Amino acid sequence: MFLVKFIRDIQRKFELIPAPAAIFYNAFIKRLLSKSEMKIALTVIQRIEKGILIDIGSGTGYLSIEIGKRAPQLKIYGVDLSKKMVEIATSNVRGIKNVQFKFGNAAELPFEDESVDFIVSTGSFHHWKNPIKIFNECYRVLKNSGEGWIYDGCSDLPFKETNELIRKNGFLRYLIMSRIPKLHGFTWEEYKTSIRNILDRTKFKDSYTMELIDTWMRITLIKKPIRQ
Repeated sequence: MFLVKFIRDIQRKFELIPAPAAIFYNAFIKRLLSKSEMKIALTVIQRIEKGILIDIGSGTGYLSIEIGKRAPQLKIYGVDLSKKMVEIATSNVRGIKNVQFKFGNAAELPFEDESVDFIVSTGSFHHWKNPIKIFNECYRVLKNSGEGWIYDGCSDLPFKETNELIRKNGFLRYLIMSRIPKLHGFTWEEYKTSIRNILDRTKFKDSYTMELIDTWMRITLIKKPIRQ
């Protein structure tokens, strides 16, 4: 338990993933996440097929690329704070012309006000040092009625939710699925308390939901104009 807490605390302290970790992620970790991220990619393109999509914390580019291959009318920009991640993602894209990767900070997104149709992020939220500012940046760049789907790991699930995941996936697959959220993400209790408190202090305070999907927690954001 101490080691798990130590790793989680380190990740939250350092927002930037160093180059060696980016190389390791590209070689090994993305394989563990590929099935779940493919599922997310297919869900995204059921929701939106054209317009502009931002992938925040795009890492080595897997999610952006899989969405881009299946939705050629979407213009996709992956944004990551790690130059090495952007370099690897740009190499991985292999000429898919509607996908581009940018070095940038999610707290200062390089997009105009109300210029983006959709935002997605997988597994980067627990690295954000200033989540309120990033959520408000998402609000700024989204068009009215635009959506953001912020996914991150969810561990220490209540008995009912654990049993449901075992029923759907089998015990062995559940054991594999449940390992990563213990190191990447937040606990069930944190989502219901501190994460909810963060969201209630953003411009999305009246227009967000949280839903458990496998071992991901998906925070759905919808931009509604602020009433003056």
